[in-house]
Amino acid sequence: GRRYLANSGNWFLALDSGSNLYIEHVFSEKKRINLPPLESKKGFSQRVKDLRGLLWVDKRKEEYTVAWFFDKGAEYIAFCKNGEDCYRTIPTRIGVHFTSQGISDMVLRGDFLYVYTTRKYVRLLDLSGHEGFMQVTKRSFILPFLPAFPPSSEEITYAEVLLVKSMVFKATTSDMMPKRMFHLYKTDPNPEVHSLGDEALLLDSGITVPADPTLGIEPNSIYFTRHDRVRNYVQEPSCPDICVFNLATKKFTRFPILSYFNPKDALWFLPC
Repeated sequence: GRRYLANSGNWFLALDSGSNLYIEHVFSEKKRINLPPLESKKGFSQRVKDLRGLLWVDKRKEEYTVAWFFDKGAEYIAFCKNGEDCYRTIPTRIGVHFTSQGISDMVLRGDFLYVYTTRKYVRLLDLSGHEGFMQVTKRSFILPFLPAFPPSSEEITYAEVLLVKSMVFKATTSDMMPKRMFHLYKTDPNPEVHSLGDEALLLDSGITVPADPTLGIEPNSIYFTRHDRVRNYVQEPSCPDICVFNLATKKFTRFPILSYFNPKDALWFLPC
């Protein structure tokens, strides 16, 4: 009766059958924080199945930030921070430069929201202000993170961002799984990345973590589920394909035993 949209450590952003949005600690039934109602946003009841969200929890400060949007032509991104009783919105179409319009994917890191737009630009937003949001850069950046215009003395590097382009190819026969290919990019001067070194990428959570054999975390690997958590695409089979892809060997490791649970959704995450 509930759907998990995102996580930050042990905290998960969830939506229940009554269209109530909340965050909860997955290892403690007593730790639950109800979020402002979705009813305040126009058309929520008809589109709640298309709701996509992100969560960031600062354990040291005990503060959280939540961001969400309706997939399939989102007109805005809504967000709130701890203690707030309503959502503030960020337009994605009206009054927005054409390079910053639309949403293909998003990553929330602290108070910074990275939006990968439908025109393959990266829009960086600062959500820390009390009056709303601020677009950090005057211009968005184009794939693969090359400046859209010649750099000026005013431009500042705010973070090291890794962009993962995931492409799925339909299987040629009914008994074959769809094929997948990954391309990784970072900021110039050497945009394309061919190795993660001693780190692993948890694609569902949008983070890289140090490899750790004691936890079963393999180096230079991408942990992912085959369904898309952001874009609302329907893929077959209905249950997610839970995989690890090794960038060095180009081989996939699957976990068919988990399919016995017949999960409707799945999410890799690192307990902390």
